[in-house]
Amino acid sequence: MKTLLVIAVFAMLFGLSGVTPALAKGDTLTVGISLGIKSLDPHTTTQAFVHTVLAHINETLVGIEGDSVVPLLAESWELLDDKRSYRFTLKQGVKFHNGEVMTADDVVFSFKRASGQGAAIKAWSSYLSDVEKVDDRTVILRTARPLSDAFLGSLGHPWASILNKKAVISTGQDYGTAPVGTGKFRLRRLVTGDRVELERFDDYHADKAKVKNLTFRTFLEATSRTIELESGSVDVVVDVPPVDISRIKENPDLEIVAVPSWRNYHIGLNLKKAPYDNIKVRQAINLAVNRPGIVKVVFRGYAEPARGPVPSIVAYSDYKNSPDLPYDPEKAKKLLAEAGFPNGFKSGFIVPERSDFQNIATILQSNLRDVGIDLKINIVDYGNFADVARQPDHDPFVNNWGNPPTSNPFFAIDPLIHSKFIGQTNRFFYSNPKVDALLEKGVAVTDKAEKTAIYKEVWDILNVDLPMIPLLAPSNIFGKTKSLKGVTFSSSLITYYGNGYFE
Repeated sequence: MKTLLVIAVFAMLFGLSGVTPALAKGDTLTVGISLGIKSLDPHTTTQAFVHTVLAHINETLVGIEGDSVVPLLAESWELLDDKRSYRFTLKQGVKFHNGEVMTADDVVFSFKRASGQGAAIKAWSSYLSDVEKVDDRTVILRTARPLSDAFLGSLGHPWASILNKKAVISTGQDYGTAPVGTGKFRLRRLVTGDRVELERFDDYHADKAKVKNLTFRTFLEATSRTIELESGSVDVVVDVPPVDISRIKENPDLEIVAVPSWRNYHIGLNLKKAPYDNIKVRQAINLAVNRPGIVKVVFRGYAEPARGPVPSIVAYSDYKNSPDLPYDPEKAKKLLAEAGFPNGFKSGFIVPERSDFQNIATILQSNLRDVGIDLKINIVDYGNFADVARQPDHDPFVNNWGNPPTSNPFFAIDPLIHSKFIGQTNRFFYSNPKVDALLEKGVAVTDKAEKTAIYKEVWDILNVDLPMIPLLAPSNIFGKTKSLKGVTFSSSLITYYGNGYFE
């Protein structure tokens, strides 16, 4: 568990309309992001930047600070004797943005809605089997099986947001444009695909935000985010392109923050679709990828080449004990010939519309062309990528998985490759009963040596089966104005800006 998975970002209103008054710099914190936001419903998306915004509007029963689970909307909790039931006592007097006081009914409603909302958040919600109201201040959450510390830690993620029951029912399908939470900020305006404007909630139940306004502005082009930071139009930008790092460092008013990432970039292969159902083809692709080249060219060294399915900073990762994955185009050609493709083959290649993915895809296209695989790049809107990649006949894709609730390996691996998530977050259609059993055992055990051995076995199996071709784990690179203080930047893409202020 690395960082507090709750988020706040403040936005600037200059230029939005002729009647918007100018605001003092200390009143507004503005963050530049790389995704256009269409909805603020926590139960319908896995996208980290949407969750980032939501964590300022909504809150969860618990938060994550460092390695600790801390109270948020629950003032206390206990794990009951069956090792799968958690009893929470709710904080009193917490108000929603519409003025209603939070009760156990809102908590029960929120978790039942999360469990029934479809594929998007099942990577987290499917572990919840039941929620029960004991009284107005007490609820019990039950999991289908013991999950050790993994489930409690997951409750700090925005999937577990507590929503106002009345607001959700009254707005229906339009709830994503009118969210009502208990967070430090409430929604003022959502401009689809362009910006989200938040304002401080003065009836907040704990320490109030130090800035009045928060706006997330969308700039799809990475260089545009850098220019906006230099001009002072935004105070923080995410996903700084490595080519712009030295430029930002040379500016006396700006600085770079680089944080090792949980994000695992990979090529996703469809094991239901020929020729990727052939393990020799997958092994050939693995050998054809020049990971150090991608790290050097695309990320300017701000990344680690993958050695397996998860990055080095994920708990129980076997990264430090594993060798580098080999780059051997000649052996790749031999494997393709053995698989029945002596002259290679042609394939589509799905690439989300984002500069890092597109830059990686260009190098991968060249790497695989060298061994006879001709990839035709198909750029898709990032907001629609998940729907495309869930289709049973999808082509290979490049993507990352980097928004787990905590650094617990369960959430770094289980949603990706457990067979119960096939067609959801398991977009590889990978099914291995032995891996499923190991994951189910690994999350339940508490002995560190035993857990380490279990995840090492999973690591080794995945490095042979290769349902996904691991590529690299980049640093999360933020650019910020030096005057911004109070923000702890996260190893996930969810960073909490709610405690930010200017000196």
